[in-house]
Amino acid sequence: MAIQPNNEMTGLASAASLGGVLRQTTHATVLDILRRAILGGVLEAGTPLVQADLSAQLGVSKTPIREAIRDLAAEGLIDFDSYHSSVVHTPTLEEAQEIYELRLVLEPLAAEKAMPNITDEILDEAGRINDLLRATSDVAEWVELNRQFHALLTDPAQSPRLISLINGLRNVAAIEVAWSLKLRGAQMTDAAEDHDRILAAYRARDLDAAVAETERHLHSTLAAIESSVTHRQNAEQTA
Repeated sequence: MAIQPNNEMTGLASAASLGGVLRQTTHATVLDILRRAILGGVLEAGTPLVQADLSAQLGVSKTPIREAIRDLAAEGLIDFDSYHSSVVHTPTLEEAQEIYELRLVLEPLAAEKAMPNITDEILDEAGRINDLLRATSDVAEWVELNRQFHALLTDPAQSPRLISLINGLRNVAAIEVAWSLKLRGAQMTDAAEDHDRILAAYRARDLDAAVAETERHLHSTLAAIESSVTHRQNAEQTA
């Protein structure tokens, strides 16, 4: 027999639903704050993340802090040591080179699969995001907008496993991209110009040009990352 809820039960269900929404909102807010703090350099590489301290600073319980740390670890922005303590990830040169070696294989494949499905509306939205990239000097915001730009061009590949692999590599590369931007701000302008050329190739439905421009962009980004990682390692050795 179906249970007919009375007014009191309905009120409890509504309250429970509202509580769920609030928990999701708090989690999303904490996740965004910590991600921006890491990418923006407020929380530097190697910084321990003490849940009690973060809870007090942000005025929330430990639960959304713990959940956000778990999500950021999945993105490659946070590591756990042997004692299960969390620290901000420290990128290495070898890691960057491996990431971009894989991206140089996977992203041209995604371009080939996506090209037939990319509409003018998608390209217009990518152009709008590229304009926002040009307008911001905030590193964390730039990294997120950059991720949105590239996702617009690869998601239409309609290959869930391929896109999952690419997104995972982009997530791990985010902290390295942020490092390179802080060392050389002109990279923001250079990248936006790369994006213009990529968009032009897609608008022309020229797959060879889209792949070539994508590969050139990835090589350029890797070179900037290699420079920033080497610079940081040298600075640490001489400190």
